[in-house]
Amino acid sequence: MSVKKPRLILGLTGSFGSGCSTLMEALEKLGFSGFRLSEYVRDEYKNKTGNPKEQATKKELQDIGDAMRQAKGLEYLAALAAKDADKVDSNQPIVFDSIRNIGEVQYFRQRYPGFFLIAVDCAPKERWERIKEKEYQTDKGYDEGQFEIDDKRDKYDETTKFGQSVDFCVDDADVLIDNDKTYPDEDIAIRMLKDKILPYVNVMQGNLCRTPSPLEMYMGIAYTASLQSRCVKRRVGAVIVDEKYNAILSVAFNENPHPIEPCIIKYKKCYRDVYKTKYFKRLEKLKQKCPRCGKELRGLKPPFLCECGLDLDKTMLSDKAMNRCTAVHAEEKAILNIGSRNISGCTLYTTTFPCFTCAQKIVHSQLASVVYVEPYPDQDSVDFLDEAGISIRKFEGIKAKAYFRVFGSWQKEMEEMLNKE
Repeated sequence: MSVKKPRLILGLTGSFGSGCSTLMEALEKLGFSGFRLSEYVRDEYKNKTGNPKEQATKKELQDIGDAMRQAKGLEYLAALAAKDADKVDSNQPIVFDSIRNIGEVQYFRQRYPGFFLIAVDCAPKERWERIKEKEYQTDKGYDEGQFEIDDKRDKYDETTKFGQSVDFCVDDADVLIDNDKTYPDEDIAIRMLKDKILPYVNVMQGNLCRTPSPLEMYMGIAYTASLQSRCVKRRVGAVIVDEKYNAILSVAFNENPHPIEPCIIKYKKCYRDVYKTKYFKRLEKLKQKCPRCGKELRGLKPPFLCECGLDLDKTMLSDKAMNRCTAVHAEEKAILNIGSRNISGCTLYTTTFPCFTCAQKIVHSQLASVVYVEPYPDQDSVDFLDEAGISIRKFEGIKAKAYFRVFGSWQKEMEEMLNKE
């Protein structure tokens, strides 16, 4: 007796301009019904201002989206979309676009047993070229500065839990799609994304059985290692692989070096925040003033913003005190674990993009390539690795989070084959 499978529910997340909306159109051509969370924000903009939805700037939409989540709950926009989706035939697959807060992801996962989150990735330069004419054209030209401000806020707004947190959504994704390539027109882009996403849809629906690719397996091990980290800010895993022999040489995660206790135990918070709090208190005693508004600094605490909104952490501290971080980074630790063994020509898999310090160690170790998951890679690190001739590859595929749901059917298929013999 066959068991009815739950209908497939997909969510799309990614930096604006990455191609999520185009992917949704591609999925609609595959029979999915699509719902955009951003449409409820645009409706609210129209109700508040009386202006057409198309006139809303990215900042205005971000402000309204934050306000709606703060007033009604993190899941509010997701719940509105789910309510409309429930009106669709129960056999039809669904796709939700414009997921920008981790609370929305959690809502969909709890509501739908067949939910998978797909992250679409595209480099900032390509995204800027795609949207500058439509969203950032002014009388004086294209406002790339505003794009960078909006993009940073979209990544993670430290000032409020009700804001955008695309970085966290990408971290939580089940599938990653690389969409760096720009096509001559929208129809071609839709067709190419349809061809790219179809095999993943077939796997998620159980129509195609396969085992993880080597790329998926190695990155899956890196994500498993990251779960060992007790870093307050971000858990990172890294794996060094000799791909010639498919041999795993080192596995590591970010953590304070032994015998230093993890920050969560020793300080109950990130040590960088401890350091920055002391730093700004010293500036307060010296009656230091904000470089933008001129007011004296008072009572600052994370995320260290002045009343005028200036990010003091960024403007008054060198590299946001990253040099005060007590943890050994996952990439660095993976290299240190190797000791004196030769790893030239090998590949590093990492769940984020290496910082500049780790990039130096990668170059020194003569690794051949880096495979990463990161929607906002550090450009200085990118340039440094590129100058050294190290291949930089984005991960694309199914992440470990979805392994047993997606690849479990392969074992069942083998068991059925054996039973027939």
